[in-house]
This record gives sequence, C-alpha cells and structure tokens, in this order.
Amino acid sequence: MSYLKYGEEQYKEFCLNHVRSNKFNPYSPPTLKGFEQVLGWLSSWGLSRTFGLGSHIPLDKQFLIESLSDSTIYMAYYTIANYLHKDIWIRTK
Repeated sequence: MSYLKYGEEQYKEFCLNHVRSNKFNPYSPPTLKGFEQVLGWLSSWGLSRTFGLGSHIPLDKQFLIESLSDSTIYMAYYTIANYLHKDIWIRTK
C-alpha cells in the first residue's frame, strides 16, 4: 500500500502556521481547535490498494486509488488544472 504522508513535520508546521494566521478565518474558536487537533494526529493516509472502492490507476489495473485519497487528489488537481492545460481552457470567440 502507498501512503500520502500528511504527518511530515514541514507540512504540519506549514498548515498550523496558516491555520493560526490572520489569513485564515475558522469562524469560531471550537473550529480552530478542531483544525489544530486534526493536524496534530493526522499522519499517513492509505493511497492505493488492490481491492475495494476507488479508481483504477491508469495503465495498472492491479491497484486502486483509495476513494478518499481519490477525492483529495482530484481537488488538488482541479486547483491547478487550468495552469497545466492552458491550451484547453483558452476561450475562442
């Protein structure tokens, strides 16, 4: 199984600094506390496996991308897709 390593110290520190900054609005102290707690225990998340729900990895039908990781990866991809595929997103008149 492969893992997304959310528990890397640099990643955690980066996220905690952002959550605690004035650029982030948690809307309430309990919500802020929730973010801090999750960032404290979040470690590794299973990315792929050979059975169950998920999307098949292109060109390798043996492995599936775990369904929750799948949605995480797609959200990250869609955030930058317009930069990766500018030629597709150019509007024509």
